[in-house]
Amino acid sequence: MTALGSAFSRLWRLVSWPARVAEARREFAMLAKLDDRGLADIGLTRQDLRDATAFALSKPPSARLMERAREREALARAKRRPRPAVRSIAAE
Repeated sequence: MTALGSAFSRLWRLVSWPARVAEARREFAMLAKLDDRGLADIGLTRQDLRDATAFALSKPPSARLMERAREREALARAKRRPRPAVRSIAAE
């Protein structure tokens, strides 16, 4: 990337920052309107929303929230998966 392209990129990030923050706030407002059952349907909890507010608003919270929901789903799948029987070596 050229120096001019890099400078333009930094300028664009600076200029577009208010729009990114406004979008993040809209996402949070939409999610905050959901009840606990609605959040659970998409794999989230109220605590997930509170946790996501700890991060900078310049980055979209939806990516972090989707990651949290995927982690929770993977954990639930792992708990449902039957474990193979383990033979005890103590009896030998």
